Amino acid sequence: MFVGSVSGFIASFLLSIDKIKLLKDSQFVPSCNISETLNCKSVMLSEQAEVFGFPNSLIGIGAFAIFVALSIAVLAGTQFPSWFWKIALAGTAAAVIFCHWLAYQTTFVIGALCPYCMVAWAGTLLILSSIIQEVLRPKSDEESSKGEAVSKIMQLMPIFHLLWVVMLIGSAFVGVI
Repeated sequence: MFVGSVSGFIASFLLSIDKIKLLKDSQFVPSCNISETLNCKSVMLSEQAEVFGFPNSLIGIGAFAIFVALSIAVLAGTQFPSWFWKIALAGTAAAVIFCHWLAYQTTFVIGALCPYCMVAWAGTLLILSSIIQEVLRPKSDEESSKGEAVSKIMQLMPIFHLLWVVMLIGSAFVGVI
């Protein structure tokens, strides 16, 4: 969760800085413009980049900052109730759905990929993986007896989500070319 939230926060922050610079100077070339295919400016100037009337990257800054704090709390040994993790799971699942919609839009509607956006997508999936693990984690000795299968799933989940990220970004890249 920590890696996903920090990388997503940094990507959202850099994307927001570039968006502000672009608003000040229409000739500004964002740091994430690499080629015609990997082009943040095309994505930043689209209406999909401001779904709620302000830059999507601002949502990322807030959401990823919350998960940075949450992951630090978890690493420090804080125990959260199961209802908390279920709410976090619902919110993160909604974020993943939003990321998939954005991935589709950038790939097939806008026709360009934003490297910072792809980092945020990957970060969101890593956070989802961590939260699913917390929801599935056995809470008592009684639950741990049935937990062998859950434990195996939990070990494979980050690998599955990383493969999903590679497939998502790879298919987006192939779709744009």
